[in-house]
Amino acid sequence: MVKHNYEIKEKRLKGALIIVAILTMNIAAPAQTLSLEQCIDTALLNNRNIKLAQQDIAIYAERNKEIKGTLLPKLNAVADYRYYTDLPYQLMPAAAFGGPQGTYKEVQFGVPQNLNTNLQLALPLYNSAARSAVKSTQIAIELSEIQRTKTEEDVVLDVTNAYYNAQILLTRITFLDSNLLNTDKLVKTTTLLYQQQMVKGTDVDRLKLQVEQISTQRNSVISQYRQVLNALKFMMGKPISDSVDVLTTEKTNTPANFQSRITSDMLLIDKKIEFTRSELSGLKNMRLPSLSAYGVYGTTGFGTTGSNSFFNFHPIGYFGAQLSVPLFNGWVTQHKIVGKKIEIVKSTIQKELITEKSNLDLKNAEMQYAQAFRNISVLSSQIDLAKRIYVNTVLQNQQGLANITDLLFADNALRETQQNYIEALINMCKAELEYKRVTGNLITKKN
Repeated sequence: MVKHNYEIKEKRLKGALIIVAILTMNIAAPAQTLSLEQCIDTALLNNRNIKLAQQDIAIYAERNKEIKGTLLPKLNAVADYRYYTDLPYQLMPAAAFGGPQGTYKEVQFGVPQNLNTNLQLALPLYNSAARSAVKSTQIAIELSEIQRTKTEEDVVLDVTNAYYNAQILLTRITFLDSNLLNTDKLVKTTTLLYQQQMVKGTDVDRLKLQVEQISTQRNSVISQYRQVLNALKFMMGKPISDSVDVLTTEKTNTPANFQSRITSDMLLIDKKIEFTRSELSGLKNMRLPSLSAYGVYGTTGFGTTGSNSFFNFHPIGYFGAQLSVPLFNGWVTQHKIVGKKIEIVKSTIQKELITEKSNLDLKNAEMQYAQAFRNISVLSSQIDLAKRIYVNTVLQNQQGLANITDLLFADNALRETQQNYIEALINMCKAELEYKRVTGNLITKKN
């Protein structure tokens, strides 16, 4: 009866292993294996957040051209037709018609039909507010370019994080494969010992339970791996239906040494301060007068209807200059100037905060990265030691020198060491990413 139950469980186990193998083949066989650099390059080209940031740059570039257009000459063609049902009145001195002095007479001038067709040219000569606006929009372009760089760094951070998570899950799958294979061998060996009545039936059942637990855990990790790959494909702007895979992790013997650069956060706050100061200058220039020249050339037509109808055109042309001096607008400009000064003070305080936090983050990142690298080396040696202990315990069990409890203890010790290694690997990846971020090395500078 026990043998029959074992055969059923063994068939179930083999079926589960076949399914796992098929799942693994479905993941690995058609997949395109990409390096981290390839994933980052693809994301920088296709990520939609980066494309949105590029559109912001284009918007500010067009706005800059729009402001520059206000400084160019303007030429308009104007046509104005009027038909007076009642001609306008003018007051004329009555003395002009022989009347008494100091009195006036209403007189209607003109004809019912009037048509003006003119070309009007306006030429700005001096407009300091418009020139300041041009400078501000140019700084806005530079600000949006820095913001795009910041967006690219965020994308690189997310892609690298997802890639490292996928590599860690692959490492877990490798460990679980090894554990599953070792435990399955133990089940077969212990079953033979049980048939010879050298061990208890519960020993076999405990090992079979462990096989099922490892198999279930492995399926769960494979599902997590697929989810991480889907997230990675989304960040790269690739269709979810595409099949991709990542490279396995490679241990490095020496820690990386990143050269510190000016971070995008610092560039961003500096450019924001420059932009606010440019806006402040523009507000101050609004108090200055503006000067423009203009000219008009065209024809004016006069006509009437009826039995003596006519329509005659006469040329008209003139040019002049216009000076506009702002005198008082209810202190609106003054309040705007004070507000911009407050913004500059606020941005200056933010810059000090960012500078201090950057220095703190840099020191912490250096210590965390160094400690994480040391932990990886130590735990890698511990895994080798745990493997040797496990192999020796298996041999001792086969020789009757160690019981099943000793064997399970050695197996649990190995798996615990593997789990500690994975956690150290996670900490190592996080520390490396943070180290790159605070030193401004998320995006590799290519010559």
